[in-house]
Amino acid sequence: MKNLVNMKTFGGIVSFLLLPVLLFAQSITFDVNAPNIVEVGEQFQLSYTASARPSQFTPPTISDFEVLAGPSTSFSSSFQNINGKVTQTQTYSYTYVLEATKEGKFTIPPAEAVFNKETVTSKPITIEVVKSSNNNTNQNINRRVSNNQQPSSRNLPDDAIYAIVEVDKNTAYVGEPITAIIKIYTSVNIVDFDNPKFPSFNGFWSQELETSSNVNFQRVNVNGKLYNMGIIRKYILYPQKVDELTIDPFELGVIYQAPSNAPRSIFDEFFGGSATFRKQVSSKPVKIKVKKLPPNAPESFYGAVGKYSIKANIDKNKLKTNEALTLSLKVVGNGNVKLISTPNISYPSSFEAFDPKIKENIGKHDNNGNDSKTFDYVLIPRTPGKYRIDPVEFTYFDLRDKQYKTLKSDAFNIEVSADTTSDQHVVTGSYNKEDIKFIGKDIRYIKSKPGFLKPIGRFIVSSGVYQLIYIIFIILFALFFVIYHKHIQRISDVKFVKMKKANKVARKRLQTAKLLLGQNNAAAFYDEISKTLWGYASDKLNIPVANLNSDNIRESLLKYDSQQEDTEEFLRIIDECEFARFAPGADHSQMNSLYQDTYSLLTKLENILGRVR
Repeated sequence: MKNLVNMKTFGGIVSFLLLPVLLFAQSITFDVNAPNIVEVGEQFQLSYTASARPSQFTPPTISDFEVLAGPSTSFSSSFQNINGKVTQTQTYSYTYVLEATKEGKFTIPPAEAVFNKETVTSKPITIEVVKSSNNNTNQNINRRVSNNQQPSSRNLPDDAIYAIVEVDKNTAYVGEPITAIIKIYTSVNIVDFDNPKFPSFNGFWSQELETSSNVNFQRVNVNGKLYNMGIIRKYILYPQKVDELTIDPFELGVIYQAPSNAPRSIFDEFFGGSATFRKQVSSKPVKIKVKKLPPNAPESFYGAVGKYSIKANIDKNKLKTNEALTLSLKVVGNGNVKLISTPNISYPSSFEAFDPKIKENIGKHDNNGNDSKTFDYVLIPRTPGKYRIDPVEFTYFDLRDKQYKTLKSDAFNIEVSADTTSDQHVVTGSYNKEDIKFIGKDIRYIKSKPGFLKPIGRFIVSSGVYQLIYIIFIILFALFFVIYHKHIQRISDVKFVKMKKANKVARKRLQTAKLLLGQNNAAAFYDEISKTLWGYASDKLNIPVANLNSDNIRESLLKYDSQQEDTEEFLRIIDECEFARFAPGADHSQMNSLYQDTYSLLTKLENILGRVR
């Protein structure tokens, strides 16, 4: 044991002595950091940071800015020993304090540092200097209003705080993706947001892209004026009809800090006190002109707009009768992947086919061309033989070339053999002989009671009973055929199936929301509650989710004798979820009651809408 301890100690000492060598063996980083935009007269820091101590530091030539101080040096280090493996993180910094003296874009050349006789050069950095303004800039968004600071009105220039809905194009084809970003610009210190009202995107199918839960601001230059710009939300929009569509304004309450005209104490008066105010901002509506796709689209066009590729494969090419095979068609591309309808597959007449299972892989960050949609078709051959499945054709509208392009997959040859192991139903007949007893004479025993006798030449087929039974069987078969035909029609009606399954799907989502409630995952909980109600209303009322809004929800629910209070409760829960998901630091203590309210509301609505056919 003692020898073991000594070995561990010796190993630790060796590791510590070899640490400088190991650090030099690692890759050295030498970075530069400074703001990309500053104002004339603004002081800022220019920092050079290295991951190891340089033996020599050669500063850049700084001629376009006034050097107020520097370079000042600083050093920080941290050690970690995990299972005998020692790691060290070091940071060496050289910092200048500069002042911008004139407008323009200026480039500071690279600095150089020598590490273990190896010279490393930083990147040059470009800094834009804009005209000076007297407004305070925002430094922190993640703060709340204190209880003793109540928002009040205060006059501000219209351009001090404003919001826009920025789109990457104002003219598009039906189904062409449009990126929409809701941004806020400010030249004052923002404390909090409240009462957001997002556009309804009527006429578009919209998909929200993933963004940070907190609004992170960065400096930008807008017409020579310095602002802090933050992204509220991002969307991908797909126009659904030919028209001039309008994106409604985005509205938001902004709570900000500004110098107070009436100091509350002598300290506020001396140090320059500030107060909290509120301003309602609203973006301007955005017009999008939607063009019609060119005519004469091929039959294999299923609404795909963008740039696509396809890949088809089968899981087997040799099988027996009544054995299933799967044909998979995967569509990958950049465009409205989610809105592509189910392609038609040409297969032999002796094959039985079922509705395909659809899988989607849609990115939440951007429309980068990696979105995909997979259609899995299950086919069952009923007779043996050699068959060919023709190539699958898929047509999309290419936005770059402005024309339809058709893709073809490979053809598939299928060999089907008879299944000799299946049950063979053979009908056999048998009869029983009556024992015949001889009594010593050449006369057989004569029955005294011959039993049932029937006239010669009369058959059961011509009897009335047989004909009645035959007619009954025909009527039952006709009824079965009608009922089965209606059943097939209903299960092939997507709207009907969604309507019938709406309550089941909503209950399943509520179970997920309950699990998130138990995990105290507020953001995911509110998102799931919102999807539960929107999805239920869309499926039950046969209204696409993209077209749902407060007005048509109210109109549709009241149309089916829903109570006014149920409709208002539906909209209240939706608004509360939207606010809780968006507002930083929102109160999440009412999550349990919101879950109970949603459960009760779905029960009431199902009692009313469950009768809808």
